[in-house]
Amino acid sequence: MKEVLIPVDFSNESLIALEYGINMANHLNARVRVVHVKTNQLIVPFFSSDEATDKLNQDVDAWAHELYRRFKSQYKVECGLFDFKIREGNIVTEICNQAKYGDSTIMVLGAHDDVSMNSKWLGSPAYRLVAHSPCPVIVVNKRMQFRHEIKSIALPVDYSVASRKKVPEIAGIAHLFDAKVHVVGLKSSDLVWMNKEMMSFVKQVKEFVSAEAKVEVSDTMITGKDYAHNLLDYAQASDIDLITTHVHHTTNPFVRIYQSFTNEIINKSLKPVLVIPTKD
Repeated sequence: MKEVLIPVDFSNESLIALEYGINMANHLNARVRVVHVKTNQLIVPFFSSDEATDKLNQDVDAWAHELYRRFKSQYKVECGLFDFKIREGNIVTEICNQAKYGDSTIMVLGAHDDVSMNSKWLGSPAYRLVAHSPCPVIVVNKRMQFRHEIKSIALPVDYSVASRKKVPEIAGIAHLFDAKVHVVGLKSSDLVWMNKEMMSFVKQVKEFVSAEAKVEVSDTMITGKDYAHNLLDYAQASDIDLITTHVHHTTNPFVRIYQSFTNEIINKSLKPVLVIPTKD
């Protein structure tokens, strides 16, 4: 059975992730596993009625049962499983291990806003988790505008092979929701050879998605060096429900260091972001 993994820290972002993740599980006919990683950091649950007591007790088991009570009615999978796992240690390591050993199909992550300089240059906490995840991750947060029914998906393509390796997974999501896919060719200039190459890439992706997902597919080309800004503007103007991107897992350290595009999309998007891990 498929599994939707939902990390929580009992914040308002956790509430958003749970609602979105449970809806995703209903569409996938999947089980739901909620995971919390204990750290030395004090937390207060979003449903707290006594902040001082909660800071002293840190009763994670009781909070987990409260989350289950609040959200179990939203889970509609017949004979499905909705459970909770508590781990302890490094947040990124423990969540990624849970995804790996639990063979999670997809993760839904409620991200906190992070506008610090560390976030810009080293990656936000959400990006660091996404960058190490063995499975696709949907990132949501409280500033985002979203519907639970995914009717339109932005699929950006650039000159890298990795940007096209994410396409089969996105075609699967599109088929699941019967969503229109907007293939967006991102190019830095209008040089003739760049236009021809990008048109070829976009055509390949469009034909694949149309054949495999059996959904409506459109295409557009956007010119400009700020790929993230251009894609986000397009998503807002086109009323996109889900923006997709990728993180490339490679032994080349420079590829990982310079993946600022995905980090910027996660930090600035007003729409949910689906990040697909790709490999050499």
